[in-house]
Amino acid sequence: MNKDDQDRWKDEILHHVFAAIAGSEPLRRALIFKGARILARYLGENRQSLDIDTNLDTEFCHENSNLSAQKRYLEDHLPRALRRYFESQNPVRFSLESVKVQQNLHHRHPRGWDAFLVKIAVKDHQRPGVHGLPVLRIDVAAPEKFGPDALTEIELSPGLQIRAYSLHRIAGEKLRAFLTSLPAYRNRMGGGMREHRVKDLHDVARIVRVELVPGISFWRKAAAEFRFACEARLVNCSGWDSFAEGWAATREQYEQDRTLTGVAFSEAGAAVRDVIGYFEAIGIFPLNFPE
Repeated sequence: MNKDDQDRWKDEILHHVFAAIAGSEPLRRALIFKGARILARYLGENRQSLDIDTNLDTEFCHENSNLSAQKRYLEDHLPRALRRYFESQNPVRFSLESVKVQQNLHHRHPRGWDAFLVKIAVKDHQRPGVHGLPVLRIDVAAPEKFGPDALTEIELSPGLQIRAYSLHRIAGEKLRAFLTSLPAYRNRMGGGMREHRVKDLHDVARIVRVELVPGISFWRKAAAEFRFACEARLVNCSGWDSFAEGWAATREQYEQDRTLTGVAFSEAGAAVRDVIGYFEAIGIFPLNFPE
């Protein structure tokens, strides 16, 4: 399979993985979904997304208070849900080869906000001669603090629902995520330098196309969720000056990223400025969270 075929295959099968999880009550209780697949649903888009992003539920983590217990829970319920779903298909197209749950060292946080990376290998009976099919990924992040407008139910298909981030929360978290990639936060947390999360600016601009600023009802709720998201990860923010840190590097990385299509950097920058300008106008800054 060439890369385009691999990407199409992964996108297709991840729809089935989503459905398998939605059909499992224990996994619906443990996982809250976010990321590109959820955002595309809100925006009415049909974009490829090659992984699944989730957070652990806070109450679930209270009941399973250490990483070992959480890992065992996922190792127990994910294979069970996937096998049940695959075996219920007629004809059976997929069979599960393995599920590996490991601490996500790539995203290991110096403050202990650790995550899991789930790797799923399947066999596709419609491709019997194809070996080494791509491994599927689910990123499972540590629980966060949510406001009253953070979560909603999304129906994947009739009778299959999952808990997911609302569009308000996604907007707030995208802004928070960009700040966590900037030098001020990286130095404060002792996590080492990284590239700026320019894709988050791209996504904010896509949201702004649908929810124009000020759009007082929507963006006031997004501002509240931005505050909750920042508090959860101790992200300080003084307003636009915080976002503008290293803006030239942000522009360069954005313009070099060939995956960011359809939104020029000028539009993305203007969208973020408008949003932060509204946040400043309603007085949410400064945000300062002691360690």
